[in-house]
Amino acid sequence: MIEPMLPAEAELLPLMEMAADLRTEAARLLPGIGDTSRAALAHLLRAMNSYYSNKIEGQQTYPAELEQALQHQLSPHRDVRRRQELALAHMDVESLLEPEAREMPWDEHFRTDWVERIHRELYQRLDEENRTILDQKGNPRGIMTPGKLRNWDVVVGSHKAPSHAFVHDLLKHFEFRYSRVAGETMKVLVAGASLHRLSWIHPFPDGNGRVSRMQNHLLLTHLNLTGGLWSPLRGLARNQTEYYAKLAAADLPRRNDTDGRGSLSSRGLAEFIEFWLTMCLDQVRFMGQMLALDSLQQRFVGLALQILYDYGRAPLLHHRSKLRPELLGRALHRLFVEGRLERGEFKAMLDTSDRTATRVVTKLFDQRLITSPSRLGSLEPGLPFFSLKHLFPGLWPEAEGIMSPPSADK
Repeated sequence: MIEPMLPAEAELLPLMEMAADLRTEAARLLPGIGDTSRAALAHLLRAMNSYYSNKIEGQQTYPAELEQALQHQLSPHRDVRRRQELALAHMDVESLLEPEAREMPWDEHFRTDWVERIHRELYQRLDEENRTILDQKGNPRGIMTPGKLRNWDVVVGSHKAPSHAFVHDLLKHFEFRYSRVAGETMKVLVAGASLHRLSWIHPFPDGNGRVSRMQNHLLLTHLNLTGGLWSPLRGLARNQTEYYAKLAAADLPRRNDTDGRGSLSSRGLAEFIEFWLTMCLDQVRFMGQMLALDSLQQRFVGLALQILYDYGRAPLLHHRSKLRPELLGRALHRLFVEGRLERGEFKAMLDTSDRTATRVVTKLFDQRLITSPSRLGSLEPGLPFFSLKHLFPGLWPEAEGIMSPPSADK
């Protein structure tokens, strides 16, 4: 019913070349910044991933609402609060399962209990109202039990999912075929193929798209391809019409004798994997441009100029206080690249009086552009949402309208 699990041999060669390119591009990207900075960026990207996952499901959370949720400010409006809770659940589960995904053996990523756990972790964080299952007409059908496989038949759009009686056996076959693949490049192709095949099985009454994409994300994490710096989710959401079209094409039965040897279309699966690899490569290359050393330092200098003039509201410092924006920008860039600096070292890079440097550091704390593990501890980089438009323009366009907070002393 579910074969082929990978495209025919003739269709694999160009896909393997793309997968090899992805591994090369990812290897170039990952060493660019320190671990602490990578963690700060990964936290921001988790928020972006949750936004795009919600968007794919038609449950979009505005970035400002998401940032409020991260600061424990949930909306009093039921629909907005529900989307906020979905986004927070996505972020929590990414953070929780990524360390396990890195260390666990390859074959365990395809086990039924792992797939069930992803679903359970996502949905046990939601209340009963958020787990209500609706039929195609929007009528309530029941309450979803987190992690429990479906026990009825479903139709999603044009896709009539396999009978619930076959779900367990299909998941066992899913594990059997994909867990035995060897070679890092072939494993990349399996990550793309499994995104479709798990969606096609549709093992749960609801939440299958989220689970499939999370399992895909965790596979890429296991393969050490993302480092928390990119995700195909951004590309899938920004090309949502084509994403759904490629999913549907891979759902089709075998077209003729040249279209593989299984029940489903080999060509359709190959085209889906090609689309997925294209999205992955696009996201890796985009982040490579964003993290390019020379251009990123200049963007930090531009942000420093905005900081010193309070984003066009008024100068931060008295005219007799001297602080060159290029020095502040370089200090912030170095902090981002290295991930941690002692306070004295950071302040010395500003080449100004201790009083002025202290005031600037306080300003940076107020705006969450820097953080510290303790009141007098070393400095670490922060990446609030409003900084995106200055440091990573175009990465998350929907978040670029968020304004910087006003100065505490104004």
